[in-house]
Amino acid sequence: MSDWQPGQPIRTADDERAWQAWCKESKLEGQRWRRARMRRIDYMPGTDALAVIEGQLAARGRFYVSNTNSAILDAIVIQWAELTGIKYRPISKPKSPERTPELIDGSARANDSGKSANAIKPGERVTCGAKRRRDGQPCQAKSVPGKRRCKWHGGCSTGPRTDEGKARARANLRQFLPR
Repeated sequence: MSDWQPGQPIRTADDERAWQAWCKESKLEGQRWRRARMRRIDYMPGTDALAVIEGQLAARGRFYVSNTNSAILDAIVIQWAELTGIKYRPISKPKSPERTPELIDGSARANDSGKSANAIKPGERVTCGAKRRRDGQPCQAKSVPGKRRCKWHGGCSTGPRTDEGKARARANLRQFLPR
């Protein structure tokens, strides 16, 4: 029996087994959490409904991106709601942060020296505003205190520490300089 806990180094074979069990359980816990948020409907279509679904699949083409049974059922239900006049409310996208930066270009925040009127005071937390990958909207998380970005978008980064890392960073900057 291992007394390994998350965050501790793995030293023995028992620790390895405990770590694998923890990984599996945390993965299952995340899966349960995601599934609890989704509405799931088990549906076995009758012959007439199956013919409608097959007709939709054929009309869309064989290699259409949204050619899944769920997408077809979504389209059919939305068409039905519009034809019958049922009011439905589409899910809205996240709202922009209350304080949007007045930036000329995307790197203006990175180039800010901190001496301007909109400088962040030590310990102040602002809305991150970085572009999210999942939907392209601004991130709504609060920044790391005294920084402009949250922990997921580089707020905790301290930059390169070693000489090799600093050299790589300088080389990466050179590729964007005008020639």
